[in-house]
Amino acid sequence: MPPRWGVAMTVVALALVAGAGEAAAAETVNKTLCVFDPGGATGDLFSKMKGYQNQAIAWGVNFDLKAYTDESVAASDFRNKKCDAVLLTGVTGKEFNRKTYSLEAMGLFTSYDNLKKAIAVLAKPKAGQLTRDGAFETVGIYPAGAVYLHVRDRQLSSLSALSGRSVATIDGDKAAMTMVREVGATPQTAQISNFASKFNNGGVDICYSPATAYKPLELYKGVGERGGVVRFPIAQLTFQVFIRAEEFPAGFGETSRGWVSGQFDTMLGVIKKAESTITPWIDVDSGSARGYHDLLDKVRTSLVGQGVYDSAVVKLGERLAG
Repeated sequence: MPPRWGVAMTVVALALVAGAGEAAAAETVNKTLCVFDPGGATGDLFSKMKGYQNQAIAWGVNFDLKAYTDESVAASDFRNKKCDAVLLTGVTGKEFNRKTYSLEAMGLFTSYDNLKKAIAVLAKPKAGQLTRDGAFETVGIYPAGAVYLHVRDRQLSSLSALSGRSVATIDGDKAAMTMVREVGATPQTAQISNFASKFNNGGVDICYSPATAYKPLELYKGVGERGGVVRFPIAQLTFQVFIRAEEFPAGFGETSRGWVSGQFDTMLGVIKKAESTITPWIDVDSGSARGYHDLLDKVRTSLVGQGVYDSAVVKLGERLAG
């Protein structure tokens, strides 16, 4: 090859590389990801989403992150298209995707291992239909911790003792409302923003929450010296990333779910660290555990029948749980 040809080919190659880079840049779309984190922009969850933000560039999306300390406002902004994507708890995000919210079904997962398996299954390409609900798609599912009953009196750890007692029940959480009424307790409507203060100030006898909220929301004040945390998971809370599927590049959801699924153990480490700081655990005996299992199974079956939970996702979870 004549020397000048070699120079010419090099120039052509460099031009092609430059052109490819420009094409990749042109294909990257700018989107806003609204993140619910009680700690705001300095919170651990918001920090975690910065890693997601960095990864998403390779998937064709450049996210601008916005922090929200009020989950209802984040959900409202996504609903009104002020956010292109949003990170919410599954229970708040159920209006966007009832299918993936169903991972939080009462008593569906009593172990983190089985939840991890379910999230991994939903990250597979063939499970795509279970992550899409109408226009909305769930493109990432993180564990947020098992939900435990917090009681102001240790005598309230048994189901029979709950009758007539007051429980801070999150507004719109039909599953919790059903469970509370099933045991004969009295639901006291609360918001994410004030359930802890109701419990801590003695306004209710019981609340439910993952261990990650124990210190930040000072639930130990409500537990006091006489109360405790019942060591039986009544459900699994999750954080989920929601988008409008048609507004994102093809294949974004599948790639995103796969990467987020791989972050499970990192998030679990944070959860277990929080659980290890709780000292007033109340362990239930085998008889009480069976009572909880039976109650939660009954509530879950009822809510599947009412259409609150998606039957396919619940069946998946029950199969994985054995």
